[in-house]
Amino acid sequence: MRKLLLTAALGVLSNASHAQSSVTLYGNIGGGVRWTNGVKGGAAVAFNNNIIAGNQFGFTGKEDLGGGLKAIFKLEGSFNSGTGALKTPGTLFSQAAFVGLTGDFGRLTLGRQLNANEDFGILIDPSGGQGQSLAIEPGVVFGANYFTLDSRFNNTIKYLARVGGFRFGASYSPGGVTGNTRAGTNFSGAAMYQWGPVLAGASYQKTWNANATQWAQTFQTGGTLQLGGARLYLSYNDLSVTGSALSAPRRRDRIPGGGIVWVFAPTFQVTAAFYDDIASNLGNVEAAGGHKLTTYALAEYFLSKQTELYAELDCNGFSGAYRYDPANIAALGLNRGGRTLTGASLGFMTRF
Repeated sequence: MRKLLLTAALGVLSNASHAQSSVTLYGNIGGGVRWTNGVKGGAAVAFNNNIIAGNQFGFTGKEDLGGGLKAIFKLEGSFNSGTGALKTPGTLFSQAAFVGLTGDFGRLTLGRQLNANEDFGILIDPSGGQGQSLAIEPGVVFGANYFTLDSRFNNTIKYLARVGGFRFGASYSPGGVTGNTRAGTNFSGAAMYQWGPVLAGASYQKTWNANATQWAQTFQTGGTLQLGGARLYLSYNDLSVTGSALSAPRRRDRIPGGGIVWVFAPTFQVTAAFYDDIASNLGNVEAAGGHKLTTYALAEYFLSKQTELYAELDCNGFSGAYRYDPANIAALGLNRGGRTLTGASLGFMTRF
């Protein structure tokens, strides 16, 4: 009897050993000083809450289920290093909270996450979508949820796959509103192709507001080219937003952009980029057009693989109705009617 029990126990342990699992804790934290000019009252000096990458912590995990199939999860939160407060009050894992499966069929994930359109946008963005302010990352307006300015989508079902150099993805975020299948929903798709040093592709998304009275859609295309230690970026975004009333004119933004990330040495790299937002009917108001030109440069010196010093300089120029745009006034502290907002940041960041 004892031999039978011992044999059964060894069999259970043997089967369990085939299911390899792991959990990884990771994150980054930084801070420094930031100077801005063109805000209400003139110029200001404040704490730099790691403008180039933000402060975050997270857990990723995977379990080998056999046959090439793995269970995965990711939990990621963001916080303010100056105060210790959560970036999104009341939401611990504001950056990611999803579970999924990955294997030969591709990857399926369920939960709060980036959508397929944003995944492609990150690949053609010199800062990799890590910028924490409209001063250097205006994509949160046209590439994320236009109505909430949230860069993540709740309750999202996303599928990604790769066939050779071809990659594609699709996502759907149901709004969960009874009797209204459009309210609060988002769907997106992306396709791209990698051929040697060249990556090119396109993506699309459409988002409905909370009561389905408005929608915003974005089409983007672009690519990257690796030339030695330099990677070149080129992108084009087209955003359109309906008005809350049927008679309201539709807002339209055409946003060409580009940049470069140049690794001069293993310990030093420079990033520079521009975005020219050419807008018409801002706020869905007839003939309320204008420009917002965003430029920035970033130098990073790596003390180790995990730790770096950085210096950043940015400038945003406004014309026409963009000088009175509520989003930039609220997010950047822009002086109403101002034409230029400049900023400079010095910081220190370490990763773990």
